[in-house]
Amino acid sequence: MCGIAGISLTKGMVQPTLLQGMAKRMVHRGPDGEGIFTFLNMGLAHRRLAILDLAGGQQPLRTESDTAPVAAVVNGEIYNYKILQAGLRDDGVALATHSDSEPVLHLVMREGEAAWEKLSGMYAAAVADGRSGTLWLGVDPFGIKPLYYAETPKGLAFASEPQVLVQSGWVRAEVNREVLPSLLNRHFCAGDATLFTGVKKMLPGERLCVKDGRIIKRWRQLPRLAPALPSMDLDSALAAFETRFTAAIERHLQSDVPYGVLLSGGLDSSTIVLTMAKLGVPIHAYTARFAKAGDEDTAAAQLAASVGAKHTTVTYDADDFWQALPKLAMYMDDLTTDYSSLPLLKLMERARQDVTILLSGEGGDELLAGYRGYRQSPLQAWWKGLRKGDAVPFRGLFRNGAMASAPKDGGVPWNMRGFSRLQRRQSADLAQWLPQDLLLRLDRISMAHSIEGRVPFLDDDFAAWAFALPDTLKVGTPDGGKPMGKWLLRQWLARQGHSDLAFGKKKGFSVPVGDYLALRRDEVAAIWAESPLLQELLKPKAADVLLGRLGHAKAANLAFSLTLLGLWERGHLS
Repeated sequence: MCGIAGISLTKGMVQPTLLQGMAKRMVHRGPDGEGIFTFLNMGLAHRRLAILDLAGGQQPLRTESDTAPVAAVVNGEIYNYKILQAGLRDDGVALATHSDSEPVLHLVMREGEAAWEKLSGMYAAAVADGRSGTLWLGVDPFGIKPLYYAETPKGLAFASEPQVLVQSGWVRAEVNREVLPSLLNRHFCAGDATLFTGVKKMLPGERLCVKDGRIIKRWRQLPRLAPALPSMDLDSALAAFETRFTAAIERHLQSDVPYGVLLSGGLDSSTIVLTMAKLGVPIHAYTARFAKAGDEDTAAAQLAASVGAKHTTVTYDADDFWQALPKLAMYMDDLTTDYSSLPLLKLMERARQDVTILLSGEGGDELLAGYRGYRQSPLQAWWKGLRKGDAVPFRGLFRNGAMASAPKDGGVPWNMRGFSRLQRRQSADLAQWLPQDLLLRLDRISMAHSIEGRVPFLDDDFAAWAFALPDTLKVGTPDGGKPMGKWLLRQWLARQGHSDLAFGKKKGFSVPVGDYLALRRDEVAAIWAESPLLQELLKPKAADVLLGRLGHAKAANLAFSLTLLGLWERGHLS
């Protein structure tokens, strides 16, 4: 896990100082070393968080061809690297390191665009091929690891975080107003746009071929998603689940540094912990609880004790909320306004004292149908979509019709022919909500604390199998009960002796943002009043209306989004 950056100029030579300046702005992503590569009009920069091959895995990785150097930088983990290494050695390639990243260099050098299809893992990578003057950029099919770029008259620059491009002077620090309806209604910036004018993010699975500072080709490698199987008996499905998920966990435990688990007490993280315990690996689990919200951590503590895991509970209260808010606005330079990011921030601060890697359950809801919307009828889903967004009931508070219509989702990039209705709903979340919100916040908040976040449910092989499960193994109905998502996962947990966890009432994980904002209403009003952007967006009485209705969930969520946006503006544009 690292921070990467680079340049392809339209003309002239890349100076190392340009790359050093970019690397300096992402030290938090890689405190263990820095590397720079330049050749003519191309350059790469790397900040290293040492995970595998601690002694020999420095980047940029490079090799000398007969005519010119080829170099690569990789952020993330290539989980099939041992297979790739063996294949390269069989072909006579002399590998210089044991790093999981080195196969990327040789494969792209030898095969060009075809090389990306062979990679399995979470990654954002760049290869500068001095032989052809070509810069290759690619991100993994689920968009687990981000990469941003700016096309300018001087050329193309890219980095793991957009603030690197802004602070290095590639683009001006200006807000992109076109994404505001998406941000305030959906909590994230949809598509390839960001809040910074002139900075784009690479879409999941996107690849770019760049020459002389211009993109000459782009394409996408999408996840391997297939229509649902017509049927599968429960026992066979459970056996396959155990085999496949265990293999996914083993791939995600490849490491030369300590690792832990984010344990919420829910189904996904509990499944990760139980599978790790079966493998006999040491477990350090971290759980957040709210000081005045009951016993959210009880189930997590009981599960950890049942497998002998070391368990740390981090208590979260209003003081933590207010201390974290300005930090979150700075860390989330590609802003999302998901309030669950706040306790995650405190968990990362605590976990960094012990571990460098944290496994997390992102992807489980989307693949195994955990969200309530997956169990709704078509009419219910239509009505929910019509009313979707926190800003919808309060559009009249915005000037010039800024929130007059809900933003479009941006569509699903893969062919859904043959997909069930349930799979179509899952597809929308896999294409948008998951990479644009959940995975993005995990990346930013973990890397702000020099931690690598890993998501085993999004293992390429496991995800393809899980998505193709019959709908009846995703949504099922207990005797005399209401339909429940993650049906196969619940059955598996029950057979492990955790029926209460599998079929108990979900406690949820909700930050009481309305209560916390109400404690410092005047401070919130001041943040809004001092923000030129919010003053441009909101009508004169909007603050009084919203701050007077913080007991209303949508008002509280919108007020939180506006507050975070004002702090983002203060930190990134001033």
